[in-house]
Amino acid sequence: MAKRLIPRSRAAALTAPLLVVAMGIGGCTRPLDGYPSLAPRPIETLSLNEPEHAPPPPETADPAAVARYAPFVERARAADASFRKVLAEERASLVRGRGAATGSDAWTAAQVSLSRVETARGTTGKALADLDAARDGDPTRTNTGAALASQQAFEQVQTIADEEQAAVAAAWPGQR
Repeated sequence: MAKRLIPRSRAAALTAPLLVVAMGIGGCTRPLDGYPSLAPRPIETLSLNEPEHAPPPPETADPAAVARYAPFVERARAADASFRKVLAEERASLVRGRGAATGSDAWTAAQVSLSRVETARGTTGKALADLDAARDGDPTRTNTGAALASQQAFEQVQTIADEEQAAVAAAWPGQR
């Protein structure tokens, strides 16, 4: 008779865990429709940290920055005074040329006058461009006295440029 290598009780002891593992694997093949997702829920992605608050904007402009931008504002004001003088000198010619036929003497004179007015207006545009370039070169943050001074200077020069544009449009309607 052949000798059994594994005693019967021991064979049963080894077979039982294999049977449990085989049944467990079979249980893994069932559909997953009824189980919740393991992905993070929306509430789990929210931060519980205190939100960052920006510092309050400064109430006054930095005097050093105001002094740095003042020459640009003054150039724009001087250019505006010159523009207003040229516009006053050329207004009569512009008015005569408004309804004149294209190519007529009045129309040609108005075109020359308009060119003089636009040239005078260009000086303010140059001051605005120079100010903008100076502002780009300065590393300013949004909530500093220097940034406030920069913004105020830009708004002043831009207002002058806008008023000049409106004056040209009023003197020579339909052209701008």
